[in-house]
Amino acid sequence: MNTTSYRHSLTQILSRHLMHAAMPGLMPAAPAAPRAQSPGKLPAALVERLLQQEEQRRLRGHGASITAPIATFSAPQPAAHRAATYSYPIHIERADIDALPASAGVYVFRGANGIPLYVGRSVNLRSRVLAHLHNHEEELLVRQTRRIEFRRTVGELGAALLENSLVRDLQPLHNKKPRQKRCLFTLRLSPAGQPQVAQVAERDFSRAENLFGIFASERAAQEALQKLVEQHELCSIAAGLEESAGEGMACFARQIRRCRGCCTGEESHESHRERLMLALEDLRILPWPYEGAMGVIEERDGWSQVHVIDHWRYLGTLDEQHQQLQARPAASLKGFDLDSYKLVIKPFLLQQLELRALPGLTLPDRA
Repeated sequence: MNTTSYRHSLTQILSRHLMHAAMPGLMPAAPAAPRAQSPGKLPAALVERLLQQEEQRRLRGHGASITAPIATFSAPQPAAHRAATYSYPIHIERADIDALPASAGVYVFRGANGIPLYVGRSVNLRSRVLAHLHNHEEELLVRQTRRIEFRRTVGELGAALLENSLVRDLQPLHNKKPRQKRCLFTLRLSPAGQPQVAQVAERDFSRAENLFGIFASERAAQEALQKLVEQHELCSIAAGLEESAGEGMACFARQIRRCRGCCTGEESHESHRERLMLALEDLRILPWPYEGAMGVIEERDGWSQVHVIDHWRYLGTLDEQHQQLQARPAASLKGFDLDSYKLVIKPFLLQQLELRALPGLTLPDRA
Protein backbone atom coordinates (compact mmCIF):
# COMPACT_ATOMS: atom_id res chain seq x y z
CA MET A 1 0.00 0.00 0.00
CA ASN A 2 1.46 3.33 -0.99
CA THR A 3 1.31 6.69 0.80
CA THR A 4 -1.70 7.84 -1.23
CA SER A 5 -3.70 4.83 -0.01
CA TYR A 6 -2.69 5.58 3.59
CA ARG A 7 -3.94 9.12 3.27
CA HIS A 8 -7.23 7.90 1.68
CA SER A 9 -7.77 5.40 4.52
CA LEU A 10 -7.06 8.05 7.12
CA THR A 11 -9.53 10.41 5.43
CA GLN A 12 -12.27 7.76 5.63
CA ILE A 13 -11.65 7.24 9.35
CA LEU A 14 -11.80 10.94 10.05
CA SER A 15 -14.88 11.38 7.85
CA ARG A 16 -16.84 8.67 9.71
CA HIS A 17 -15.96 10.35 12.99
CA LEU A 18 -17.11 13.74 11.77
CA MET A 19 -20.40 12.44 10.39
CA HIS A 20 -21.53 11.48 13.91
CA ALA A 21 -20.70 14.89 15.30
CA ALA A 22 -23.34 17.57 15.77
CA MET A 23 -23.78 19.68 12.66
CA PRO A 24 -24.88 23.35 12.62
CA GLY A 25 -28.17 24.37 11.05
CA LEU A 26 -27.99 25.08 7.37
CA MET A 27 -31.24 27.00 6.85
CA PRO A 28 -31.36 30.63 8.03
CA ALA A 29 -34.83 30.25 9.56
CA ALA A 30 -34.02 27.12 11.47
CA PRO A 31 -33.05 27.46 15.05
CA ALA A 32 -29.38 27.24 15.49
CA ALA A 33 -28.17 23.96 16.86
CA PRO A 34 -25.57 23.96 19.60
CA ARG A 35 -22.25 24.85 17.94
CA ALA A 36 -19.73 22.07 18.14
CA GLN A 37 -16.04 22.90 18.11
CA SER A 38 -14.78 22.56 14.56
CA PRO A 39 -11.90 20.23 14.32
CA GLY A 40 -10.27 22.46 11.73
CA LYS A 41 -7.30 21.20 9.68
CA LEU A 42 -5.15 18.55 11.31
CA PRO A 43 -1.52 19.61 11.89
CA ALA A 44 0.90 18.24 9.31
CA ALA A 45 3.12 16.74 12.02
CA LEU A 46 0.16 14.74 13.38
CA VAL A 47 -0.75 13.44 9.94
CA GLU A 48 2.85 12.33 9.34
CA ARG A 49 2.99 10.60 12.74
CA LEU A 50 -0.25 8.73 12.05
CA LEU A 51 1.07 7.68 8.64
CA GLN A 52 4.28 6.40 10.23
CA GLN A 53 2.31 4.38 12.79
CA GLU A 54 0.21 2.82 10.04
CA GLU A 55 3.37 1.99 8.10
CA GLN A 56 4.85 0.33 11.19
CA ARG A 57 1.71 -1.79 11.66
CA ARG A 58 1.94 -2.89 8.05
CA LEU A 59 5.60 -3.86 8.43
CA ARG A 60 4.78 -5.91 11.56
CA GLY A 61 2.25 -7.83 9.56
CA HIS A 62 4.96 -8.78 7.05
CA GLY A 63 7.53 -9.68 9.70
CA ALA A 64 9.85 -6.80 8.84
CA SER A 65 11.92 -4.93 11.36
CA ILE A 66 10.47 -1.50 12.05
CA THR A 67 13.75 -0.23 13.44
CA ALA A 68 15.79 -0.76 10.29
CA PRO A 69 16.34 2.48 8.40
CA ILE A 70 15.13 2.69 4.84
CA ALA A 71 18.06 3.59 2.57
CA THR A 72 17.21 6.34 0.13
CA PHE A 73 20.66 6.78 -1.51
CA SER A 74 24.01 5.02 -1.85
CA ALA A 75 26.46 6.71 0.49
CA PRO A 76 30.20 6.41 -0.31
CA GLN A 77 32.06 3.92 1.84
CA PRO A 78 34.63 5.30 4.29
CA ALA A 79 38.29 5.11 3.27
CA ALA A 80 39.05 2.61 6.06
CA HIS A 81 36.27 0.33 4.78
CA ARG A 82 37.55 0.56 1.20
CA ALA A 83 41.09 -0.30 2.34
CA ALA A 84 39.89 -3.26 4.42
CA THR A 85 37.78 -4.70 1.59
CA TYR A 86 40.19 -3.84 -1.26
CA SER A 87 40.91 -6.73 -3.58
CA TYR A 88 44.50 -6.65 -4.82
CA PRO A 89 45.05 -7.26 -8.54
CA ILE A 90 45.48 -11.01 -8.94
CA HIS A 91 47.82 -10.58 -11.92
CA ILE A 92 50.48 -8.88 -9.75
CA GLU A 93 52.69 -10.98 -7.51
CA ARG A 94 51.19 -10.54 -4.04
CA ALA A 95 54.56 -11.28 -2.45
CA ASP A 96 55.97 -8.17 -4.16
CA ILE A 97 53.28 -6.03 -2.53
CA ASP A 98 53.63 -7.62 0.91
CA ALA A 99 57.41 -7.07 0.84
CA LEU A 100 57.16 -3.29 0.36
CA PRO A 101 58.66 -1.46 3.38
CA ALA A 102 57.37 1.77 4.93
CA SER A 103 60.71 3.48 4.24
CA ALA A 104 62.45 5.55 1.57
CA GLY A 105 63.49 4.14 -1.75
CA VAL A 106 62.69 3.64 -5.42
CA TYR A 107 60.13 1.27 -6.97
CA VAL A 108 59.83 -0.16 -10.47
CA PHE A 109 56.62 -1.46 -12.06
CA ARG A 110 57.42 -4.17 -14.60
CA GLY A 111 55.13 -5.67 -17.19
CA ALA A 112 55.21 -8.85 -19.25
CA ASN A 113 58.72 -10.14 -19.94
CA GLY A 114 60.12 -7.71 -17.36
CA ILE A 115 59.49 -4.60 -19.46
CA PRO A 116 59.96 -1.50 -17.25
CA LEU A 117 56.70 0.45 -17.11
CA TYR A 118 57.19 3.07 -14.42
CA VAL A 119 59.89 4.22 -11.98
CA GLY A 120 59.05 6.31 -8.93
CA ARG A 121 60.38 7.22 -5.51
CA SER A 122 58.94 7.89 -2.08
CA VAL A 123 59.88 8.27 1.57
CA ASN A 124 57.30 5.53 2.22
CA LEU A 125 57.45 2.89 -0.50
CA ARG A 126 54.49 0.86 0.72
CA SER A 127 52.12 3.81 0.98
CA ARG A 128 53.12 5.19 -2.42
CA VAL A 129 52.75 1.92 -4.32
CA LEU A 130 49.38 1.16 -2.70
CA ALA A 131 48.25 4.64 -3.76
CA HIS A 132 49.02 3.64 -7.38
CA LEU A 133 46.98 0.45 -7.04
CA HIS A 134 43.98 2.31 -5.57
CA ASN A 135 44.04 5.11 -8.16
CA HIS A 136 41.44 4.57 -10.90
CA GLU A 137 43.22 7.09 -13.14
CA GLU A 138 46.22 4.73 -13.30
CA GLU A 139 44.17 1.70 -14.30
CA LEU A 140 46.18 1.15 -17.48
CA LEU A 141 49.49 1.08 -15.60
CA VAL A 142 48.12 -1.33 -12.97
CA ARG A 143 46.57 -3.58 -15.62
CA GLN A 144 49.90 -3.89 -17.45
CA THR A 145 51.96 -4.51 -14.29
CA ARG A 146 53.09 -8.03 -13.42
CA ARG A 147 55.86 -7.44 -10.87
CA ILE A 148 56.88 -4.63 -8.54
CA GLU A 149 60.52 -4.20 -7.54
CA PHE A 150 61.99 -1.82 -5.00
CA ARG A 151 65.35 -0.60 -3.76
CA ARG A 152 65.63 0.91 -0.33
CA THR A 153 67.67 4.05 0.32
CA VAL A 154 68.67 5.80 3.52
CA GLY A 155 66.83 9.01 2.68
CA GLU A 156 65.30 11.33 0.13
CA LEU A 157 68.53 12.40 -1.61
CA GLY A 158 69.55 8.83 -2.39
CA ALA A 159 66.05 8.03 -3.64
CA ALA A 160 65.98 11.09 -5.93
CA LEU A 161 69.43 10.36 -7.38
CA LEU A 162 68.60 6.70 -7.96
CA GLU A 163 65.24 7.51 -9.55
CA ASN A 164 66.85 9.88 -12.08
CA SER A 165 69.46 7.34 -13.08
CA LEU A 166 66.95 4.48 -13.44
CA VAL A 167 64.60 6.57 -15.58
CA ARG A 168 67.55 7.44 -17.81
CA ASP A 169 68.83 3.86 -18.01
CA LEU A 170 65.55 1.88 -18.17
CA GLN A 171 63.47 4.30 -20.28
CA PRO A 172 60.15 3.14 -18.67
CA LEU A 173 57.04 3.48 -20.82
CA HIS A 174 54.90 5.54 -18.42
CA ASN A 175 57.54 8.01 -17.23
CA LYS A 176 58.11 11.34 -18.88
CA LYS A 177 60.82 10.78 -21.44
CA PRO A 178 64.21 12.18 -20.34
CA ARG A 179 65.73 14.93 -22.41
CA GLN A 180 67.76 13.56 -25.31
CA LYS A 181 69.27 16.87 -26.38
CA ARG A 182 72.93 16.95 -25.41
CA CYS A 183 73.56 20.68 -26.02
CA LEU A 184 72.29 23.40 -23.72
CA PHE A 185 72.50 27.18 -23.59
CA THR A 186 74.08 29.44 -21.02
CA LEU A 187 75.28 33.02 -20.49
CA ARG A 188 79.01 33.57 -20.97
CA LEU A 189 80.99 36.81 -20.59
CA SER A 190 82.49 38.27 -23.74
CA PRO A 191 86.00 39.84 -23.71
CA ALA A 192 84.24 43.20 -23.28
CA GLY A 193 82.49 41.91 -20.15
CA GLN A 194 79.04 41.61 -21.72
CA PRO A 195 76.91 38.48 -20.99
CA GLN A 196 76.15 36.66 -24.21
CA VAL A 197 74.05 33.60 -24.97
CA ALA A 198 76.27 30.63 -25.81
CA GLN A 199 75.60 27.01 -26.72
CA VAL A 200 77.64 24.57 -24.65
CA ALA A 201 77.90 20.79 -24.77
CA GLU A 202 76.46 19.29 -21.59
CA ARG A 203 79.71 17.54 -20.64
CA ASP A 204 81.55 20.89 -20.58
CA PHE A 205 79.46 22.46 -17.81
CA SER A 206 81.48 20.72 -15.10
CA ARG A 207 84.78 22.14 -16.39
CA ALA A 208 84.20 25.61 -17.87
CA GLU A 209 84.55 28.82 -15.86
CA ASN A 210 82.24 31.84 -15.88
CA LEU A 211 79.08 30.15 -17.13
CA PHE A 212 75.80 31.50 -15.79
CA GLY A 213 72.58 29.55 -15.92
CA ILE A 214 71.53 26.44 -17.87
CA PHE A 215 68.73 26.86 -20.41
CA ALA A 216 67.00 24.51 -22.82
CA SER A 217 66.85 27.05 -25.67
CA GLU A 218 68.49 30.25 -26.90
CA ARG A 219 65.24 32.12 -26.41
CA ALA A 220 65.00 31.03 -22.76
CA ALA A 221 68.54 32.26 -22.12
CA GLN A 222 67.81 35.62 -23.80
CA GLU A 223 64.62 36.08 -21.77
CA ALA A 224 66.47 35.29 -18.54
CA LEU A 225 69.08 37.94 -19.32
CA GLN A 226 66.37 40.51 -20.12
CA LYS A 227 64.61 39.78 -16.83
CA LEU A 228 67.87 40.07 -14.89
CA VAL A 229 68.62 43.48 -16.46
CA GLU A 230 65.15 44.76 -15.57
CA GLN A 231 65.22 43.50 -11.99
CA HIS A 232 68.61 45.06 -11.19
CA GLU A 233 68.15 48.32 -13.13
CA LEU A 234 71.08 47.53 -15.40
CA CYS A 235 71.82 49.26 -18.68
CA SER A 236 70.55 47.28 -21.67
CA ILE A 237 73.31 48.79 -23.86
CA ALA A 238 76.11 47.84 -21.45
CA ALA A 239 74.51 44.40 -21.06
CA GLY A 240 74.54 43.85 -24.82
CA LEU A 241 70.76 43.75 -25.27
CA GLU A 242 70.48 47.06 -27.14
CA GLU A 243 72.70 48.85 -29.65
CA SER A 244 73.80 52.37 -28.81
CA ALA A 245 72.50 55.20 -30.99
CA GLY A 246 75.61 57.21 -30.18
CA GLU A 247 77.95 58.08 -27.34
CA GLY A 248 76.08 59.40 -24.35
CA MET A 249 72.69 58.43 -25.75
CA ALA A 250 70.30 56.95 -23.22
CA CYS A 251 69.05 53.40 -23.54
CA PHE A 252 65.33 52.76 -23.50
CA ALA A 253 65.37 51.75 -19.83
CA ARG A 254 67.07 55.03 -18.89
CA GLN A 255 64.39 57.00 -20.72
CA ILE A 256 61.76 55.47 -18.48
CA ARG A 257 63.97 55.78 -15.36
CA ARG A 258 64.74 52.05 -15.05
CA CYS A 259 68.47 52.33 -15.68
CA ARG A 260 70.92 54.08 -13.37
CA GLY A 261 72.65 55.84 -16.28
CA CYS A 262 75.70 53.85 -17.32
CA CYS A 263 74.82 54.72 -20.92
CA THR A 264 74.70 58.47 -20.22
CA GLY A 265 77.73 58.61 -17.94
CA GLU A 266 75.70 59.06 -14.75
CA GLU A 267 76.97 55.71 -13.46
CA SER A 268 80.56 54.58 -13.96
CA HIS A 269 81.32 51.46 -15.99
CA GLU A 270 83.12 49.98 -12.97
CA SER A 271 80.05 50.36 -10.78
CA HIS A 272 77.80 48.91 -13.45
CA ARG A 273 80.10 45.91 -13.97
CA GLU A 274 80.13 45.19 -10.23
CA ARG A 275 76.34 45.23 -10.13
CA LEU A 276 76.14 43.07 -13.25
CA MET A 277 78.47 40.42 -11.78
CA LEU A 278 76.54 40.48 -8.51
CA ALA A 279 73.30 39.88 -10.41
CA LEU A 280 74.85 37.03 -12.42
CA GLU A 281 76.30 35.35 -9.35
CA ASP A 282 73.04 33.61 -8.49
CA LEU A 283 73.16 31.90 -11.90
CA ARG A 284 76.83 30.88 -11.80
CA ILE A 285 77.53 27.24 -12.67
CA LEU A 286 80.10 25.89 -10.27
CA PRO A 287 82.77 23.75 -11.97
CA TRP A 288 83.49 20.44 -10.27
CA PRO A 289 85.87 21.53 -7.48
CA TYR A 290 87.60 18.17 -6.90
CA GLU A 291 90.14 16.11 -8.78
CA GLY A 292 88.11 12.92 -8.66
CA ALA A 293 84.89 11.37 -7.42
CA MET A 294 83.49 12.25 -4.02
CA GLY A 295 81.13 10.37 -1.75
CA VAL A 296 78.04 12.05 -0.26
CA ILE A 297 77.31 10.35 3.05
CA GLU A 298 73.69 9.82 4.02
CA GLU A 299 72.93 8.21 7.39
CA ARG A 300 69.80 7.30 9.32
CA ASP A 301 68.92 4.78 12.05
CA GLY A 302 72.40 3.29 12.04
CA TRP A 303 72.42 2.71 8.27
CA SER A 304 74.90 4.56 6.07
CA GLN A 305 75.10 4.90 2.29
CA VAL A 306 77.67 6.62 0.07
CA HIS A 307 76.35 8.30 -3.07
CA VAL A 308 79.22 8.63 -5.53
CA ILE A 309 79.33 11.90 -7.50
CA ASP A 310 81.90 12.78 -10.16
CA HIS A 311 81.75 16.00 -12.21
CA TRP A 312 78.23 16.54 -10.88
CA ARG A 313 77.06 13.16 -12.19
CA TYR A 314 75.65 10.47 -9.94
CA LEU A 315 77.51 7.22 -10.56
CA GLY A 316 75.81 4.98 -8.02
CA THR A 317 75.40 4.19 -4.34
CA LEU A 318 77.35 1.77 -2.19
CA ASP A 319 77.38 0.75 1.45
CA GLU A 320 80.57 1.48 3.33
CA GLN A 321 81.88 -2.07 3.09
CA HIS A 322 81.72 -2.09 -0.73
CA GLN A 323 84.40 -0.39 -2.78
CA GLN A 324 83.26 -1.02 -6.34
CA LEU A 325 80.23 0.34 -8.16
CA GLN A 326 77.90 -1.88 -10.10
CA ALA A 327 78.38 -1.54 -13.84
CA ARG A 328 75.88 0.72 -15.62
CA PRO A 329 75.43 1.72 -19.27
CA ALA A 330 78.43 3.73 -20.42
CA ALA A 331 76.20 6.50 -21.78
CA SER A 332 74.96 7.24 -18.26
CA LEU A 333 78.47 7.73 -16.86
CA LYS A 334 79.80 10.53 -19.03
CA GLY A 335 80.59 13.97 -17.68
CA PHE A 336 78.12 16.51 -16.34
CA ASP A 337 74.50 15.58 -15.57
CA LEU A 338 71.96 18.38 -15.18
CA ASP A 339 69.49 16.33 -13.11
CA SER A 340 72.15 15.32 -10.58
CA TYR A 341 73.49 18.87 -10.48
CA LYS A 342 70.06 20.29 -9.61
CA LEU A 343 69.65 17.82 -6.75
CA VAL A 344 73.08 18.31 -5.22
CA ILE A 345 74.14 21.91 -5.85
CA LYS A 346 71.85 23.68 -3.35
CA PRO A 347 72.72 21.53 -0.30
CA PHE A 348 76.35 21.64 -1.45
CA LEU A 349 76.46 25.45 -1.48
CA LEU A 350 74.68 25.55 1.88
CA GLN A 351 77.29 23.13 3.24
CA GLN A 352 74.60 20.63 4.19
CA LEU A 353 76.34 17.63 2.60
CA GLU A 354 78.81 15.36 4.33
CA LEU A 355 81.49 14.69 1.71
CA ARG A 356 84.27 12.13 1.71
CA ALA A 357 87.11 11.45 -0.71
CA LEU A 358 87.11 7.95 -2.22
CA PRO A 359 90.74 7.18 -3.06
CA GLY A 360 90.29 3.38 -3.18
CA LEU A 361 87.11 3.36 -5.21
CA THR A 362 87.09 1.52 -8.52
CA LEU A 363 85.08 3.47 -11.03
CA PRO A 364 83.53 2.02 -14.21
CA ASP A 365 85.06 3.10 -17.48
CA ARG A 366 83.66 6.54 -18.40
CA ALA A 367 85.24 6.72 -21.81
